Amino acid sequence: MEQSDSTPTRSASDTLWHSRTSIFRNIGKRLLSSNELGILLVLILMVAFIGVYRPNFISIKSFSNVGQRASWYGIMALGTVFLLSMGEIDLSIGSNYAVCINAAAILMAEHGVNPWLAALAGVLIGIGLGALNGILANLFRLPAIIVTLGALSMFRGMALIISGGRFVYGVPREHQFFKTFGSDPLGVPLVIWAFVFLAIVLSVIYRSTRYGFIVRAIGSNSKAARMGGIPILRIRLYTLMLMGALCGISAMLTLAFFSTSDPQLGTGYELQAIAAAIVGGTALSGGRGTVIGALLGAAVIAVIGSGITQFGVSANYGTFVTGIVIIIAVGLDSVVRRRQARVG
Repeated sequence: MEQSDSTPTRSASDTLWHSRTSIFRNIGKRLLSSNELGILLVLILMVAFIGVYRPNFISIKSFSNVGQRASWYGIMALGTVFLLSMGEIDLSIGSNYAVCINAAAILMAEHGVNPWLAALAGVLIGIGLGALNGILANLFRLPAIIVTLGALSMFRGMALIISGGRFVYGVPREHQFFKTFGSDPLGVPLVIWAFVFLAIVLSVIYRSTRYGFIVRAIGSNSKAARMGGIPILRIRLYTLMLMGALCGISAMLTLAFFSTSDPQLGTGYELQAIAAAIVGGTALSGGRGTVIGALLGAAVIAVIGSGITQFGVSANYGTFVTGIVIIIAVGLDSVVRRRQARVG
């Protein structure tokens, strides 16, 4: 009797053990197959490498500075994931950002507009410029990259005209807008909290909504998407407007922190945003991307720039290294896709 009683007990115990190990095994497989895991490991290794030779780099203050720099263009990189997934690129985001921040600063400093309203106007301007890109691209049936290449210079000219080619000072720094959005809750600049929050929200939209599915479908096969009745031109317009909104949000957070503006702000942000998205795992050829990966990609690029400074190398090499990183990331993505095609 004792033997017969112990047998089912042992069997139930084995079943429970196998069930638990199966759960952990499945979780492990999901993590290992995650698009973000590789870039996260790269980021950790980079931070560890710099920290070994420059211990002062491993500090809350240093990480906050790096995260803050990553956030300015990283917020725009989140929208770039949607565009790249459609097979489109917006080259005007740095200039759009400059128009937004300078317009809002002028409204506050020279026209006495309430900072909250001026900031709202700045975001709406970003959306409007994004919509202009979409309307022109749809009207002339051109890829967004062609239209935004012209808009890059046009919007930069607008920023210079609005600001008179000078720094804009005199915003009411004591206003609650600057105290709130220029603050650092728990010792971390608010822009980093905003960056993480936007990344989570947009990741859910990208992965779990009809809009996100359509964006990926267009990039995977635009002809099939068109035959399936997907309104490609309308979705492109919406996505460029989303991109413009993120330009405006990033610009307002920048203004809240620095309390001044410059018509040259945002120069090169288009390169950094595209690089962050690609390095993070978004395919340049469209159809696949990761918003969280773009966040991590922005952090990698910021760490590269900070690391170069930490080792006493000229900051000019930061752009050079960023270009190399883009080429490597695109090359690796191409190799992976070819292998997947052969396996399939």
